[in-house]
Amino acid sequence: MARKPIRVSQLNSYLARLIAADGVLSDVSVVGEISNFKVHGSGHVYFSLIDEASRIDCFLGSGIYRGLEFKLKDGAEIIVEGYVNVYEKGGRYSLNIRRIFESGQGALSLDFEKLKKKLSEKGYFDEEHKKPLPSFPRLIAIVTSETGAAVNDILKIITTRNSVVDILVFPTLVQGNGAAEMIASRIRQANKEYPEADVIIVGRGGGSSEDLAAFSEEAVADAIFESKIPVVSAVGHETDFSISDFVADKRAETPTAAAVLVCPDTNELDEDIETLFSRMKGGVSRLVSEYDLRIRANNMDALIGRLKSGVSERGVHLMSLLTGIKAAAGEKAGQIQNIDFLRMNIINSAKNKVEKESYRIRVQVEKLEALSPLHVLSRGYAIVEDSSGKAVTGVSFLKKGDETSLRFSDGRASATINNVVLGGIEDE
Repeated sequence: MARKPIRVSQLNSYLARLIAADGVLSDVSVVGEISNFKVHGSGHVYFSLIDEASRIDCFLGSGIYRGLEFKLKDGAEIIVEGYVNVYEKGGRYSLNIRRIFESGQGALSLDFEKLKKKLSEKGYFDEEHKKPLPSFPRLIAIVTSETGAAVNDILKIITTRNSVVDILVFPTLVQGNGAAEMIASRIRQANKEYPEADVIIVGRGGGSSEDLAAFSEEAVADAIFESKIPVVSAVGHETDFSISDFVADKRAETPTAAAVLVCPDTNELDEDIETLFSRMKGGVSRLVSEYDLRIRANNMDALIGRLKSGVSERGVHLMSLLTGIKAAAGEKAGQIQNIDFLRMNIINSAKNKVEKESYRIRVQVEKLEALSPLHVLSRGYAIVEDSSGKAVTGVSFLKKGDETSLRFSDGRASATINNVVLGGIEDE
């Protein structure tokens, strides 16, 4: 005959009394390895005690924790004494610790260090094997759980930051039996089927050390090391480290950080390009104006005219001076000859100076004219300016009906745009 059903709270209350009355469970000693160690803001400590096959949640009061003479951390093996307690509201049980002793390094931690040393000796961690990440990837592969938060975070970040990159997701187990082998298989699959991929993100969200253990298996390390495509390891949180982090070409603290690391923000790039284009356009305009002013200011004929005028005035002054000297000399023919000789030398020297300066000025003017936009215009080209007087640098800046000004070497002309052709296609 069926028993009368009881409420959930009644069942949990019964189990709590049953466990509290058990002599073994009220004073038990357990050895295991610390995992998922956390200190609450209240000062209480929560962690799991694990072995190769199982785990139990533990609670350590703040008073006992502050009195410890050694440090608790993930991977440390300890011996605890306490009692099993049932949290009736949540239907969970935990080991509440009264006393705690240091035992040694846990088995999982020892296995981690052993494999790390082995792979290091094989050169898996050497910088010479690290492949650089592409600056502008076009195809990104992701190896992670298709149902976890990690894949959603990665996809959201990439699609927000970049509108041109393509994404491939290779779903896999990330913990439990067979997870390491499946992760390794997906990495090799990405290399075989999509060798054109630019980067592979391998990882998962946070969890306890045993939850992340698959990424510290040798099978995963081998697949990452053999990958021809650069690999980014993004396992757990910032404080979590896996073997894959050391073998990969780059480690990211979290899956979200991996997405930011491999994918440039195209919105920022567009802004940078626009800024550089504006600066370059302004620089060219200033350069053209500067050379135009230089040519105008250094008109060759004007300079040569001023130079000749100055030399002629000097020659008149010298001629007048020499004439006075000649008149004062009277009949002394020898002195007159000397004065005539001196006068001719001065005149010849002045002529040579004029010719030398004229040649130097012509050379400089020819150089300036070669750099002048007007020189280019004289070959049949024209500068198109919009209604505000700014130079139009491309047809994409024009539309039908725009009023423009055409600047030639010998003048200007006005024009109205009737049609625009972009890439060979006429825009009506």
